[in-house]
Amino acid sequence: MIVGLAYNKPGVIVDTHVARVAGRLGLTANKDPEKIEADLKEAVPMPWWMAFSLLAILHGRYLCKAKKPDCPRCLMREDCNYYSMGGT
Repeated sequence: MIVGLAYNKPGVIVDTHVARVAGRLGLTANKDPEKIEADLKEAVPMPWWMAFSLLAILHGRYLCKAKKPDCPRCLMREDCNYYSMGGT
C-alpha cells in the first residue's frame, strides 16, 4: 500500500477485508491472496486498483464485517452475491 500511495505505482492490496468483500461481491471464488489479486486485477481497471483496495478495506471494516455484515445499510447490496443468496 505504501508503494502505491507514495510512488503512485498501481497495485491491488489483498488483506482479510478485501478478500472477504471481493468474495461476497462475486469478484473471486479464490481463497489464496495471490489468486484473489489476479482476479481483482482482471475485474478492476488498473487506474482504480489502489482506490478499490482502500475502499474495500474500509467497507469490510465498517459495513461488510466478517461475523455480522450490515447489509441493510450497504449501497452494494443489489450487486452483492452474498446478499442475493440470503445474506443479512
